[in-house]
Amino acid sequence: MPRDINIGDKVAIIATVGKRIEERVALHIPTANLPYSIIDPKASPGDKMRFEGEVVHVDDDLGRVTLQALGRVTVDAETVHLVRKFRRKGSTPLLEKPI
Repeated sequence: MPRDINIGDKVAIIATVGKRIEERVALHIPTANLPYSIIDPKASPGDKMRFEGEVVHVDDDLGRVTLQALGRVTVDAETVHLVRKFRRKGSTPLLEKPI
């Protein structure tokens, strides 16, 4: 993978609005294998929408990332934009220090 993306990082994906069916619109996400739809009364076909979510799984062998946005979405790592790295808080020792 060209970028170091880890579990807990906040990333964004760009989706293109497809056809409108009543109040719902179909979303086309690059490299995603499943169709998605949302309710958006103002969106028109061809619009770009940005969705942010946290990474829940990274597959280094296939170069794919699963993130929690619009449910769980699995896409290629090259199609996500890193928004913020996950920073672990300071850890506390498991054992007390001897006196």
